Amino acid sequence: MKKYLKYFIVLLFILCSFYVTEKSAIFLRSKDPIMQSIKEYSNEYNVDAVNAQIDDSYIVPGMYGKRINEIKSLMNMKSNNGTFNSLFLETNKIKPDISLEDNKDKIISKGNPNKKAVSFILENDESNIITYLVSNNISASILVKKESVNKNPKFEQINNDFEEYQSVERILNKDKINTNICLIGRNNKDFCIRNKKYLVEPNLVFNSTNMLAIKNNISSGDIVLIKDNVLIDDVAYIIDYIKSKGLSIVKLSELISENA
Repeated sequence: MKKYLKYFIVLLFILCSFYVTEKSAIFLRSKDPIMQSIKEYSNEYNVDAVNAQIDDSYIVPGMYGKRINEIKSLMNMKSNNGTFNSLFLETNKIKPDISLEDNKDKIISKGNPNKKAVSFILENDESNIITYLVSNNISASILVKKESVNKNPKFEQINNDFEEYQSVERILNKDKINTNICLIGRNNKDFCIRNKKYLVEPNLVFNSTNMLAIKNNISSGDIVLIKDNVLIDDVAYIIDYIKSKGLSIVKLSELISENA
């Protein structure tokens, strides 16, 4: 019994030594001038993650946060010029507690409004709006079928061919341009879920008669499906209005991504 007690005391002593050593190291690092500068920088640089918002079967994606890895940053600076230099900062991405990646069975109704952006989806490759968007360097996503893949390479392409779906997938994968986005309708939700896609349902549909309604309702995070019958002048007006609100127009994959 005394033998085991002796081993226990020795082990306890070792553990206490490790604890004291670690606490001493933390204390000494905290007093290091470089570490103090890193901590000051962290107060302004660090960003908290934003949780995704779930409402029944719908989801608004969250956003990753970022944190400076203070220990790695200190080691980088010590091994280089020995002074604080923001070029040697190491950062870690912080995943939201509630994330789109863990809820891919939910339907994305909007992008995160913190992104200050909206996205356009074109109904097909025959739209007259394409030329206008290209000439004005406006990003958009386009629904494609097998015969139209890569027909408009300036646009992000979304597989919308549910008869030749796998053929289109192979082309998009080969060219490394697969967004893995599925625009859901009445009959394809289960199909999209089985294929492990991001499920998207535009929250605004822009047609030939509702330009003023789009103007009055558009806000950051909106996903706008532009129908073929929309006039180019109406599209130009909405684009100018979006820009006047300080919003950017980005590809759909960028809008729904949880990267900041």
